[in-house]
Amino acid sequence: MMKINTKHFGEVEIDEERIVVFEQGIFGFEDSKRYVMLYEDEDTKNGLCWMQSVDDEGLSLPVINPMFWFPDYSPEVADEQIARIGALKEEDLNLFSVVVITDNIESMTTNLKAPIVINIQTKKGMQVIVANEEYEIKHNLYEQMKLMKAGE
Repeated sequence: MMKINTKHFGEVEIDEERIVVFEQGIFGFEDSKRYVMLYEDEDTKNGLCWMQSVDDEGLSLPVINPMFWFPDYSPEVADEQIARIGALKEEDLNLFSVVVITDNIESMTTNLKAPIVINIQTKKGMQVIVANEEYEIKHNLYEQMKLMKAGE
C-alpha cells in the first residue's frame, strides 16, 4: 500500500498493484504515465469514477464505462494497436471514456472517439482513436443518461 496526495480527494491510500501504466500517456497529458482508478463505490463500477494520476496530484480525469451508458457502442480498433498493452482477451480489457463536466450539467459530454483501454492483467493502458465515423469527441452524455432513466 502507498499514499498519494490528490487535489480533489486529499490523501488517498492505494494498492500499488492497482497502478496502471500508460507508456504514451493520455492525449493532452503525455507526461503523466501512472494512474489509479478511484471508485466512489467498488460495487457500482458503471457510474462515474476517477482516473487519478499517481505522478501529478492535480490531474484526475472523470471517466465512465461507455458500454454501460451506450449499449450499442462498438468501437473499431485495430488489434495491432492495442496489442502493445498485452493479450487481446476481451475479459482482460476494460474500456473507459473521459467525461467533460461543465457548470451546466446538460452540456456534459464524453469522448467516444478516443476511449481508454486498460489491460487488467498487465496493468497497462492506452488511449486509442476508433475508426468509427459516428463517434464524437464530445458526445452528449446528459441526454443519454436521461434516455436511460426514462427507459427504466
